[in-house]
Amino acid sequence: MTDLFGNPESELLEGPVDRYKGRRNAFPYPPGTGPDGETCKTCRHATRIEYHAKAYWKCGLMKHYWTHGPGTDIRLKDEACKFWKRRSE
Repeated sequence: MTDLFGNPESELLEGPVDRYKGRRNAFPYPPGTGPDGETCKTCRHATRIEYHAKAYWKCGLMKHYWTHGPGTDIRLKDEACKFWKRRSE
């Protein structure tokens, strides 16, 4: 079987899986580019937003992109990006 362009279907299944598909405006830089072992949970830019009696986490560096939808949400277990800064407790 081939795709629309005549390529074999097996080629469609190859390549890296984008874990962050649909959340391109959630991070200022790709997750995993920050310090090893650090996550968004330990970053000072992780911001809790309350909306309609629910709480959502977003990156404070991306505030100008925030929406009320999941496209700008982050997960606290996401790997840190290169703009990671230690949260001061």
